[in-house]
Amino acid sequence: MDLNSFFENEVKPSLGCTEIGAAAYAAAAAARHLREPAEKILLRMSIPIYKNGVSVGIPGISGLRGIGLAAALGAVGGDPDKGLAALSETSDRHLDSAKAFFEQGRVTEIVEKEAPDVWLEATLFSRSHTSVCTISHRHDAIVRIAVDGQDVYLEDENSPTPADDQLNILKRLDFASLWNQAMAIDSSLEETLLEGVTMNIEAARQGGGISDGLDYQDSPRPAGSQNDLGRAISQAAAAASLFRMRGGRLPVMSSAGSGNHGITAIVPLALVARDLNCTGRSLAQAVALSHLVCGYLKAYMGRLTPTCGCAVAAGAGAAAGIVHLHQGTAAQAESAVATFVAALLGMICDGAKESCALKVGAASFEAYICAMLALENEGLKATQGLVPARLPELGRMLEALNGRVFSETNRGIVDLLMEQASLERRRQPDA
Repeated sequence: MDLNSFFENEVKPSLGCTEIGAAAYAAAAAARHLREPAEKILLRMSIPIYKNGVSVGIPGISGLRGIGLAAALGAVGGDPDKGLAALSETSDRHLDSAKAFFEQGRVTEIVEKEAPDVWLEATLFSRSHTSVCTISHRHDAIVRIAVDGQDVYLEDENSPTPADDQLNILKRLDFASLWNQAMAIDSSLEETLLEGVTMNIEAARQGGGISDGLDYQDSPRPAGSQNDLGRAISQAAAAASLFRMRGGRLPVMSSAGSGNHGITAIVPLALVARDLNCTGRSLAQAVALSHLVCGYLKAYMGRLTPTCGCAVAAGAGAAAGIVHLHQGTAAQAESAVATFVAALLGMICDGAKESCALKVGAASFEAYICAMLALENEGLKATQGLVPARLPELGRMLEALNGRVFSETNRGIVDLLMEQASLERRRQPDA
């Protein structure tokens, strides 16, 4: 497995909700090829993209939310060269134009219920021309740009990519192999992983979850109870997520395509490392293991899932990383992963919004508790209910759970979200 390729594709900075970023990116790319100012936008998207984008805050715009407005802002002021951070340099002037564009009803949103999980298409109409940008399979993967019906860029969205190849290799590994890969990271990757720690801890600080820069090389804090540290972990991770979901204009390091996954995978490890006075090398190895476990489980579960990946996948990775920071064994870390999944199996994803912070906080606390159980050789030791104790079987179970048992869950959730949105509109004074 090419470790550097895996981290390049799966662990990268993300500004705001990934679905918001994808809509803005697609609209900005389409706008670049349009020969006149856009007058209308048609935004078509998959069920999971709509679910995660309908209620979440837009980066840097206090109180404003939603994937349609994000697309309008991307069209009038986004920079497609910045990918998922296309909105990072938009101005108040751009915001005023986008709000007017959206409030005049010039953005149409359609949910394509048969589309692949990660799929979005922005079509921009000017007075005389049209421009289309399609994203598929990954949030930052443009597969088609067409102007006036003529393709100017086209990829086969069904053909495997190098990133897909790496995930397929990852799925064939056992836990010991993941552990060994994480322990063998080179100095360059170590530096990159620690930059991710700094980014996500800063988001926690901006969100009010911690009161300092939390340098993992600081002298340790006075010893407290496990519950004290667990609560601190939960508070910091939840604060980082809440800051992001409200539209905080600060990138976080993502994991498996999600900023909230990255917060859950990283923030608990930073607090434990500080508490134990771990070296930067040890923390980087723990973070690498956390990302690898998260990526492994997501490779089985799917990119956008009916169950909460911030909990089931990223929290499991954090539990494994915490075991490493305590100088535990690979077997104990694998036990922590299975114990964690048994604890939070079935947590539903009902879209990205502020209350995701509650799930991120709960998952981060549970990751710490499950790691402590594993270090005492407690926790899951054999299959209980649906949850196997070993990683390959665990991945296959999660794949079946999300693909078979919950196959209609996303559709039902989106139907309910649309019903609630309709009720809210009818409650408005001007409705």
